[in-house]
Amino acid sequence: MAKVSFCDFDPMKSEVILPQMFHILSTNMDKIAPTGDSYEEDMKIWLSYMMSEQIKEMKILLMYVGETLAGYFQYSINKNIVLLEEVEIVPEYQRTLLFYHFLKYVSNIIPKNIEYAEAYINKHNSNSQRIAQKLGMQIVGENPNGHSFRYRGELSSFKKILR
Repeated sequence: MAKVSFCDFDPMKSEVILPQMFHILSTNMDKIAPTGDSYEEDMKIWLSYMMSEQIKEMKILLMYVGETLAGYFQYSINKNIVLLEEVEIVPEYQRTLLFYHFLKYVSNIIPKNIEYAEAYINKHNSNSQRIAQKLGMQIVGENPNGHSFRYRGELSSFKKILR
């Protein structure tokens, strides 16, 4: 695998990066939870969300392998909790060391006062559920529409696993 790097999303590059991010998301989620809408309609809705006010509180990290966007991570911080909003990786880089390196990187940039991580994981996404469980996260509920489990775990357990 080529050199792996991570960087913050630059809003000035939205026109180039957002369509690439959507393509990764669409490729992954069409297998798990297809919307039934066209690619173009889904992208229009997603881009509208990504340009909305609520997204401004979210941070986005990009994962690169060489010059290729290999994935992204959307998260937000609420008091002592990091909310893992979205983690998407191109299929060819899934089940590689990219995610491990990324977790190590993230564990070093998350503020020290953060104690917990939470994530909503689609009930049909067994791979992400297994990863959450390996990181010490447990199901503590589900989202309002019932499509996703709500996972929660201590951030310290992430760091122990990544040593």
